Amino acid sequence: MKLFLETSAQADVGTSQDGDLSAAARKFSGVSSAHFLRLVEERGTTGFWTCDLATGQSSVSPGLLRVIGVETPQPFAIMDLINQVHPDDRLRCEDLWPLIRSGVPVNRSFRIIRGDRTVRWVEFRSEVVLDAEQRPARAIGLLQDVSQDHETRQALEESLGRYRALVGAVAAMEWRATASGEPVFSQGWTVLTGQREADVLNGSWVEAIHPEDRQAVITAWKNAVSNLTPYEAHHRIRMTNGDYEWFLARAVPILHKSGRLHEWLGILIRQRGLKGLDPVNAPADSLLTPMQIRAGRAMLQWTLEDLSQHSGVSISSIRRIEAEGERATRPASLNAIRQAFEQEGLIFSDGNGVALQRAEGRRL
Repeated sequence: MKLFLETSAQADVGTSQDGDLSAAARKFSGVSSAHFLRLVEERGTTGFWTCDLATGQSSVSPGLLRVIGVETPQPFAIMDLINQVHPDDRLRCEDLWPLIRSGVPVNRSFRIIRGDRTVRWVEFRSEVVLDAEQRPARAIGLLQDVSQDHETRQALEESLGRYRALVGAVAAMEWRATASGEPVFSQGWTVLTGQREADVLNGSWVEAIHPEDRQAVITAWKNAVSNLTPYEAHHRIRMTNGDYEWFLARAVPILHKSGRLHEWLGILIRQRGLKGLDPVNAPADSLLTPMQIRAGRAMLQWTLEDLSQHSGVSISSIRRIEAEGERATRPASLNAIRQAFEQEGLIFSDGNGVALQRAEGRRL
C-alpha cells in the first residue's frame, strides 16, 4: 500500500506542474491519497495499479488484490494479471502489455480466474503518464469487478432475444410511434409496402392503407393517442406487389414511471395467421350486429351525426349498416364504430349483448 501511494504521489507531482491542477490539488491539502483510495475501494469491487514502464516494476492497492482473489501481498506485474485471464478471453488480452508500453490507453472487459478459482468479469483500464521528454514513463490504471453489471446486461439481452423471437413468430413487423402519435420509420414497413422513409412523413403512411379502411384507421389511432388507450384496428395494406392483405394492428402506450407518455409500441399481424381465418374478413367477434349499434346509440343518446363524428364512418354508411349489417363487406367501418362505443364505456358480448360500464370520468 505504501509503495503504491508513493508511486502515485510521484505521478501527481509530475502532473501538478499544470497551474489548474496545482490549484485543484491545494484544495485537497491535508487529505492523503489513502483517504480517497479507501473511499473508492471499500465496496471491494475496485483496485488500482501503477507500473514503471522502463523497469516493469509494479505496485497495487489492497483493493486490486481483493478483486483478483489474492489474500497476501506479493510482488505483482501486469503479466501476472494476464496469466489469470480466462482461457477463452486470452486472445483478446495478448496485446495489453505491448499497447501499454507504447503509450496507448486501454479499456477492455474480460474474465479472470481468481485465486479462489472463481470466475469474475473485470474491466481493465489504463492511462500512460509521459516524462519530461514526452515519452511513456509510467502506466496507471484500475481493475473493476463488473460481474454483476455483465450478468444484468446478459439477462437483458436474453430477455430481449426471447421477446424478438416471440414477436417474429406471430407478427409481420414491430412498429413504434412517438408520444404524439407520429410513426417512427421502420425497414419492416418498407419490406411490406415499398414505402421508404421520405414516403411516410407527415402522415403519408396511411396511403398504404386501403381507401375504404383509411378514415377508420386514422380515427381509431387519433382516439387511442388522445385517450392513451390501447389501439386496435383491422385493415388492408397495399403490399409491394400491389395486392391488398388484411392485417390486425395493435399498439399500447409506453409510460414513464411518472406516468408521462414515452412512446407507442405496436405490431402488425397478418390475419390469415389468426386461427386460419379468411384474410378477406376481419374476425367476427370484433364486429357488431345492427341491433348492437342501434342499442349503443340509444344508451349513449347519440344521433347518427354523433356516431359518425366519433367513428369517422359516414352517416349514410352507418344508416346502411344499421339496416343491413354488412358484416363481410365493411369490417373496417364496423371496427371503427365498435372502438368509438368502447371509448365511451360500452361493453359488447356474444349475440346482441351490450352494456354500459359506469366508471368515473366517462360520459354516460
